Amino acid sequence: MSRIELIAELATAHGGNVDLACDMVQAAADSGAHTVKIQSYTPARLNPQDPQADWLRHAHLDEAAHVTVMKACQRAKVRFLSTPFDRDSLLMLLKLNQERVKVASSQAIMSGYMVAFVKSWAWGRKPEGYHNRCVEADLTAIPLYPTPLETASVAPLLDGWSDHTIGTAACKHMISKGARIIEAHFCLPGKSRQMVWDKTPEQFREIRDWADAVETMTTGVSQQFRDRWSA
Repeated sequence: MSRIELIAELATAHGGNVDLACDMVQAAADSGAHTVKIQSYTPARLNPQDPQADWLRHAHLDEAAHVTVMKACQRAKVRFLSTPFDRDSLLMLLKLNQERVKVASSQAIMSGYMVAFVKSWAWGRKPEGYHNRCVEADLTAIPLYPTPLETASVAPLLDGWSDHTIGTAACKHMISKGARIIEAHFCLPGKSRQMVWDKTPEQFREIRDWADAVETMTTGVSQQFRDRWSA
């Protein structure tokens, strides 16, 4: 079992097409992802002033679609993860037996709910003395889209890296620095919406191969034997 978790962030790149979302799940798994992440939100709670509001309404996945994507993750043997953007979406995920979610440090919807969560911190600024026993991992995120490569090491690296840079260099750099989680946006060129910071299947495999090489050099155990042990 790999010590470095690679999260393929589909976000809303599927455009609300659940069949495409499932195809992306399989493609991400084939590219080496351990986890596939989507976004969960309630259209009625969207800010109408948000420039992305129309797209988000178009790309919304309802509860039935969530179940379909979860089943696709099971078939592909990857872990399902989502970012809930409001309390109703969080409650839906809990209803669907999801005990792990991803949130940004600016979101407080987790209060009072016993779930494990991965949390990203803008500029790696985790408050001194901060502790929450539900936190599974803290990720460093740079809130610039796309993130200029020269800012990638400005913030301290926490447990992992939430990537919005162009290309694969920053992800490789963070793996070499000891990140145990890499979250990177994933796309299927020509099929899904594609932002400049999205990683293609080929790029995601490149990150996976780099992580495998770093683990091999760090542990002294080849990927071949790690795969055999985890089978």
